[in-house]
Amino acid sequence: MPLENLHKLRESLETEKEMNPAEEEASPNNTKVSVSVIGDVFIDLFCYLDSNDYPVLGGDVRIEKPMTPVPGGSGLNTATHLQALIQNFSNDDANQEEMDVTLQTSYNEADDYGKLLVTHAEKNGFQIVNCVKPSAQDKEENGSKSTGHCMVVVSQGERSFLTHLGVMASFKASHTILHELVHCRTALPHITNHHHHLHIAGYFNLPGFWDGNLMRRLKLVRERRRQSSHGDNVFTTTTSLVPQYDATEQWDGQILELLPFIDFFILNSLEAGHITKIPIDDEEGDGALERVVTFLQLARFFNEESPYTYVIITMGKKGAVVLYGGKVLASIDAPVPVDKPLDPTGAGDAFAAGFLKGIMEWREQKDHEECPEIGAYNYQEGAWNDAVLEGLKWGCALGTSCVLKAGASTPSSKEEIEKMMSMKEKVNEKDMKQATEKNLIDEVIDSESDGYSVSGSESYSSDEEGSYYSDEESSRDTKVHKA
Repeated sequence: MPLENLHKLRESLETEKEMNPAEEEASPNNTKVSVSVIGDVFIDLFCYLDSNDYPVLGGDVRIEKPMTPVPGGSGLNTATHLQALIQNFSNDDANQEEMDVTLQTSYNEADDYGKLLVTHAEKNGFQIVNCVKPSAQDKEENGSKSTGHCMVVVSQGERSFLTHLGVMASFKASHTILHELVHCRTALPHITNHHHHLHIAGYFNLPGFWDGNLMRRLKLVRERRRQSSHGDNVFTTTTSLVPQYDATEQWDGQILELLPFIDFFILNSLEAGHITKIPIDDEEGDGALERVVTFLQLARFFNEESPYTYVIITMGKKGAVVLYGGKVLASIDAPVPVDKPLDPTGAGDAFAAGFLKGIMEWREQKDHEECPEIGAYNYQEGAWNDAVLEGLKWGCALGTSCVLKAGASTPSSKEEIEKMMSMKEKVNEKDMKQATEKNLIDEVIDSESDGYSVSGSESYSSDEEGSYYSDEESSRDTKVHKA
């Protein structure tokens, strides 16, 4: 087209824009959030013990409820609950691109367990991607490995597992579909502010992700997405990880070395105690002072490993605590203390889904300049604090609702979640800015108690006020997110 005609076309478009300002205001929102869950899937065979006794070796115990196979696994549970939240609490703004969920995992498409997983994903409205498909040679040499499955024994409000990894044992971080993690199939051309959240579910059930394998994958995805950003098109990324219980009892897999690549580390108090070697006493008799000291130790421990990682520790009916920057950033009670949960299986996954809903909904309302990648060159300390508070509220509501029904992958209804949300007042921002929110401590600590104060943030601050920006920290490339 001649240059003169191009000038005329531009003038025509500008004139049309001036004559129709309303159309410009009604243009589609250019923010899009996608969530990729990468993790384990299993078929859970639930066994509910009505008595308090497990069978003795060689013995037998009667159960009333039939043992039923149910789709499960941390990855599938989280994707299911998150997709249900998106559908039940969708944005009314017609111009807002809806958040979407994809699950990347490994299963045998040919066996009945694998087919059950696919049917579940289709029913619940999210896409499940099988990253590892056995070759003809693998089948000939090793036989066809089964989809992972797990016996879940529920008794006295707790659950225990007997797990067969199956094809999950062969699932490696390098098997994940790279181009979908970088570009996302839902990133339409008109989207200029695209945020992709990667959630790793069930790390200790994925041996192919250990020892630096996941670290290299996450680093590659971030680099590729940053390279794809140009001009007005900005692609940002955040990450989260749920470790799950380590059946090997080693509690390693270089998970601490991985933390600088994880923005939100979500784990329960038992897992936190094993990983850090700092035991957390969840018993009712545990004193408030002891809990404060313990969480301060944990906060400093994780700050040394990765100063930009938000660490969220769930504590069952006691709610959850957030650690950040060597401090106890905030805590929140569960909406209702459930002393006798119907089925605690998957409560942590439901919490994670609620937490992701809260932080990503917050991200949807922001421009990329308001919330840059955590740890990036333009990141301001605490920029995501409000998002974390929203995540806490949603997480505790969903986790509590989950334990009141059977089945880890059974999503709560909108009415059930709204009821839980209404029971919990908004986390007080003033208390959040202090070292610990009032709900963390359920008794008054005397001012003479070893210098610890309920309201004094000074007592809970890290040893070095400038630890984020010290020369020593900046030189340790493996300990901070790199821009």
